[in-house]
Formats: sequence, structure tokens, C-alpha cells
Amino acid sequence: MRLSLLVSGVLVTGLAVAGLTSRMIADHPHRDFGSFVADQLSDHSEQLFGIGHPLEESALGPYDGPDNLQAIQVAQGLHVSLVSSSVASAADQIAMWPDDDNPKFLFVCDEETTDPAVQRVDLSKPAGSNATTIVKGLTSCDPVRRTPWGTIIVAEEAGLTGGLYELFDPVNINTVINVSNRDAGTTSDPRLVKRKAVGSLSFESFAIKQDGTMIYGDELAPSGGNAGGGIYKFVPAVPFQGNGPITVPGLSPLASGSVYGLRVAAQGSANWGQGAETGNGAWVLVNAAAAGVTDANGNILLRNAQALQRFTGYYRPEDMDIDPIALEKGVFRACWANTGRMSHTDSSLVENSGVKAEIMCLVENPPSTFAPNPVTGTIPTVDRFIAGSEERGMFDNVAFQPHTGNLVVLEDNSVTSVKHLNPTVTELRGNDLWICLPDGKDDDVQSDGCIRFASIRDTSAEPTGFIFTGSGESAYVNIQHRAANDALGPGNHGALIKISGFKVKHHGDDEDWDSDK
Repeated sequence: MRLSLLVSGVLVTGLAVAGLTSRMIADHPHRDFGSFVADQLSDHSEQLFGIGHPLEESALGPYDGPDNLQAIQVAQGLHVSLVSSSVASAADQIAMWPDDDNPKFLFVCDEETTDPAVQRVDLSKPAGSNATTIVKGLTSCDPVRRTPWGTIIVAEEAGLTGGLYELFDPVNINTVINVSNRDAGTTSDPRLVKRKAVGSLSFESFAIKQDGTMIYGDELAPSGGNAGGGIYKFVPAVPFQGNGPITVPGLSPLASGSVYGLRVAAQGSANWGQGAETGNGAWVLVNAAAAGVTDANGNILLRNAQALQRFTGYYRPEDMDIDPIALEKGVFRACWANTGRMSHTDSSLVENSGVKAEIMCLVENPPSTFAPNPVTGTIPTVDRFIAGSEERGMFDNVAFQPHTGNLVVLEDNSVTSVKHLNPTVTELRGNDLWICLPDGKDDDVQSDGCIRFASIRDTSAEPTGFIFTGSGESAYVNIQHRAANDALGPGNHGALIKISGFKVKHHGDDEDWDSDK
């Protein structure tokens, strides 16, 4: 996508920045240029994002009514519909089956209970009765993905001992599978297999290549001078060759392989460690034989490996997605959210804020003159793509929109804010959903700007699991742990909704917006 507000010295109108800036200063000598650019994003949101006028502010709460569709406010031109009210209240991430273009089922993880842990949603059935529990016994199930070889993987956001499991034939599981021993990976059905080879950590993010190579992070905050969560790479011993779905667990590329940890600024340099988190790095083989790294059940405890080998740490790495536009060009680029910690306040006038959130992106680059034989064959390069602020805080889930390169970012933020016009009064404002442009042809590596396209009115809840359908014109998202739904008592009372009405701008659309014009 070549839509950009500030690229090659050109504004969205096609006029030179210098000329327009001079005129703007002459007409409005006290006008802030940053506010001007933000106004352009809003005024041209239809052309840039395919979305009508964005939301100017977070939704004012609290909304505590029973209607799940009233729990979210969306931008002009977008529409919401209820997909399932029978998923768990804490339903988190979502995977589509059998594909993203015409899904018949959704698979969701329940972040807060062991029963259910994984549910299957039949999209042909009514919202009140379309969710079936297929797995129980996991702790804090959070991420779920469909693999290129036709399985579903789910994983636990469960600290040091969080595990990853692979589901075979997930559509035909009609009896609940029980995980009776998480350490050993003991299950009641051979169609659910713990994948110890990828290691144990607090899972939330995955970026899976076609051959089964995976990049993922550990949702860990820094503490007492110790590093936050590391970023890891699993390389299968037997890569998937693309020859049809895999139905035998032992043939999965996740059955065996090697795990590597990321060290930034490590290409022949000793300058790695705290403070080095962007730039070129290296994948370092995890020493599974080191003391305390592999437990008696064969689980590789990656947090212990990180402490010993000092892999680069980030502040709670959470959800991750693959850039589809880069992939079309043969480049593997994965972006993830470092969520930060907004509840540790600095008394901001907009939102409580402490450690700011950020979106980081990792590109797997080929060998270079300076690193002709990198480990795993690639040079991992990390850039900061989006910086958080008081207005945009605690980034959690991310999702690339197909065909555009736009990135959706969800908040898991403090909802108590100080009223703008009266700093002595607080108010409840919901978590927001943002959509951000890709980087244009300017000389930085950051998004060219973001707009708020939705906000949660129910301030007891948060948005999570956002995922686009293959067209990029609609998406699924959970409004997680609504207090009104929890008050209904035992049973599954969730809020899985669909947002429709996104207009996709393919590459080459609206040529008059191109930076070369």
C-alpha cells in the first residue's frame, strides 16, 4: 500500500509539504503542525483506511445493559452483529476454519477457566447455542491459530509452565478432551498433543511460517532489574513440505526441533543487553542442557534459559501477526505488542499511564556481508513501529488487514480517566480499537498514523482476539468478561461479535494519493 500522509515531501493532497506548510503558517501562525496531520488522518479516513469518520474520543461508560451489541461503539460506516453469546465470558483469541475466506467454524480459547479451555463455534447455528467445549484442563488458554498443515494450536498464558498443544481433526471432536496433567501433557484423546519441543512460557503470540518455523514471545514484565519477556524462534527438525494436511501427530513439524532466543545487537558485537532492543540481532540456540532449563517431564523452561543466556527482554510481549504485504514480496515480517503497564500511574490528564505500550516488528533478513552465515540462515532485525501514549495505552492484540498492510491494535487499558474540562472529576472511558497505516516512503520505519475506529462502552470489559476475514472487509472480536454477562451465573455467557463494513484499498488504488505524484 502506497498511501501515506508524509512521504517523499508530499502531503495527502499531493501538494508539497513545504508549500502547504508555508501557507498554513501564514494563515494560522500558531497552528500546531502535529494537530494538522492528525486532522488530515481524520478528514481523509475514507481514502486512507476505508472507514468513515473515526471516533474522536474513547466511548464514555459505563454501559452495563444486556445487549452485547450496545457494548461497543463503532465508526461511521461500520456495523456490528452478534456471532455467539454461548462462548465463555473470557473467550480470547480466535482462529477460523477451514480458511479465512469462508469460515464455517471459529475456535476460541478461554483465558480465565479450565472448563472450558477451548471451544468450537459453529457459524451455521444460533448465537445462543453455537459454542461447543472441546478441551478442558488447560490453564489460561489464550492464543489459538490454524496451522498451514491443517491443525489447530492452542497455548497457555501460564507463566513459566505455559504449554503449547496441537489439535488434530478439531471439527470432529465431539467428546470433551481432558488435560489431566499439564506438566506431563497427559490428555484423554490422542488428537490433543502437547508440543514440548517448542518450550514452555507465558504464550500469547505466534507467527507461523508455512514450513512450521514459528516466532513467539513470553508475556513477562521486567521486575527488579530482571529482563522482561524474550522473543523465540522454533525451527522444526522436519519442515512441512506443503503436501496436504497432516493427520498423524508424529508427522507434525512441531513434533521436534530446536528453539532459539533473540539477542539484539549481537552480530559479532559485545554490545547486547539491557538497552539494546531495536536493530540487527542474532538467534542464539537455547541451551536445553543447562541447569534448570529442562524439567523432569521434558519441558524446556524458556524463562530459565533467558535468565542464563540473557536474551533481549521486552515489556510483556503479547499478540503477534504476520504482515501479508511483506509476505507477498517474500519478506517475513512479524509485529507484536509490548503492552507496558498503564496501572502504574504518573497522573496524566488524559489517562493513567506509566510504562508506555509499543508495537515492535521483526523482519527476517537474509545473510549479509557482515553476517554471511547467520544462525538459522536469517538476521532478525527489530524496529519500533508504533509508540504508545497517554491516549493509546496497553496495546494487547494486533491484526493485519489483508490486502492493505493496515494494522489493527487493541487496548487493554485503565478505564478511569481525568475529565478534560474539570481535572478534579474522573470518568470511565472504554478501551479502544485503532487502525494504523503502514510505513510509507518517508525516512523512518514507523506507521504513518492511526485512527480510532471503535471503542468499548462497557468499561468492565475489554476487546480481544480481533481477526480479519480473508477479504479484509469484516472481522471477529470478543468483548471479554462483561460484568453483565458474568452476573448471569454459571454457564458460558460471552460476547463474540462481527464488525463489517471495512472498505479495502488495494495496492495501486487512488493513484492521486501516491507519493510519486
